[in-house]
Amino acid sequence: MPLESRHLLSQAIDYFKRSVEKNSMVRKVLIEDISFYRAIGIIYRYTLAHIKVYIADVYVLTASDVIEIISKYPDVDCIVVISNWDHYTDLAKDRARRCGIGVFTLNQFLVALNYDERKFLDTGIANAVEENT
Repeated sequence: MPLESRHLLSQAIDYFKRSVEKNSMVRKVLIEDISFYRAIGIIYRYTLAHIKVYIADVYVLTASDVIEIISKYPDVDCIVVISNWDHYTDLAKDRARRCGIGVFTLNQFLVALNYDERKFLDTGIANAVEENT
């Protein structure tokens, strides 16, 4: 199970939280649930709707990973990959977008925080290619 391939370090969560809190659109960051492999957070913004985020430290987020996340956490608005490699595939981005969920690296997410709806979902470009099976 690729989503459980890397331990999500507390330092990574702290870095994520500090980075997001610096965004002028963000009022508050609340990390609701932290497990060994992932965290769930809520980003409260001043003028736009809040965002529920799935935070993962994986080498490459794939379309099958997105399906697994959505099945377990159907109320997330986005998935943010915060690994040193921060890769996700084109199919992962497309699969999530069709479900109304954004997929981002941390830097892309910091930009996406300024938007909602379609512009939010369309922020960022995949940096890995996955064969459609």
